[in-house]
Amino acid sequence: MKRFSIPSPLSVLSAIVIGICVVAILWPSALTSGDPATGVAPEHLLPPDSAHWCGTDQLGRDVLTRIIYGARETLPAAFVATMTGIVLGSVIGGFAALSGPAVDTLLSGVIDVLLAIPELLLALTVVILTGFGPVHAALAVGISQTAGFARIVRNLVRTLRSQTYVEAARLSGTGFWGIVGWHILPNTFRPLLGMGILRYATAILSLATLGFLGYSAPPPTPEWGLMISEGRDYLATAWWMTTFPGLALLTVALAANRLSQAMTNAGEERP
Repeated sequence: MKRFSIPSPLSVLSAIVIGICVVAILWPSALTSGDPATGVAPEHLLPPDSAHWCGTDQLGRDVLTRIIYGARETLPAAFVATMTGIVLGSVIGGFAALSGPAVDTLLSGVIDVLLAIPELLLALTVVILTGFGPVHAALAVGISQTAGFARIVRNLVRTLRSQTYVEAARLSGTGFWGIVGWHILPNTFRPLLGMGILRYATAILSLATLGFLGYSAPPPTPEWGLMISEGRDYLATAWWMTTFPGLALLTVALAANRLSQAMTNAGEERP
């Protein structure tokens, strides 16, 4: 009889945060009726009050409205970045593990070199070479995560290849692609999913950093990193312009991190 563990309050709270983010991405008008691009000039730099819960910026735009609409810019881009890293890393890592020693050694050396480069520096290099914009920034962050996923997939596949049931399937006449499709891919899904959610949190922070530096979405796009960058000039007089976007960024990243830990713990508790 299987045991079902009760999720912790932090895991439930994290799931609620992610659920709110999904609503903000798909139906932002359900959470706010304001316009993120236009503001009321006389209401510029208003502190948080009952009308503007997170205050207004230098152009009179509601900060909370821009945070809600900013989820549509930052979070899908982070998902694209994470999926790019998973796909490229799985192809490279799987090919290295399933190939001969020479190819494995060559690809492992390339992975080690890429892992030695800080991810943000690698993402900056890619986005400078390919061009600015949210799509280029997402692809740059995804490429910077490829080496980490490739190392994980390579180790997973090499471990699975030595398992008894894989050897038994090979001896029973199962072909190469049958072993990959029926025994290796299904057993790499859960570890990759947990790692992907964790790396999704990292991608959010990396994309916000690129947006802060001006390499992602241009103004007046309500992108969280760009909002923090625009508010730094008013930090002494309008602290809310940077504080609330930063809190939104930190909250979502911590929620994704917590969900990743919960999935990892659940996988370890399975019999």
